Amino acid sequence: MNTLPSLFLNETVIENIEAFCASDPEYHKAKQGFYKIADQIEKLVGPGLYDAFEKSLWAYLYRTADLYYLYGLGLRQEFLQAIGAGG
Repeated sequence: MNTLPSLFLNETVIENIEAFCASDPEYHKAKQGFYKIADQIEKLVGPGLYDAFEKSLWAYLYRTADLYYLYGLGLRQEFLQAIGAGG
């Protein structure tokens, strides 16, 4: 079982991340644009199909973000090892 997320993702951290995102005007604009288009698509395809699409999209995006993060952790680990080995 991976306990790493439970160490860092708690209500306080989530609230801080949400506040940080909300403070960015580009994020707010992108969010509004997304929901505007999402509503139009849902009206065209129906709520059932749209819900299935959105769930699969978010699963894909979350997994992609996780893998980018894990890749970055690997790079940092390699970097720190290189610094330690070189020093």
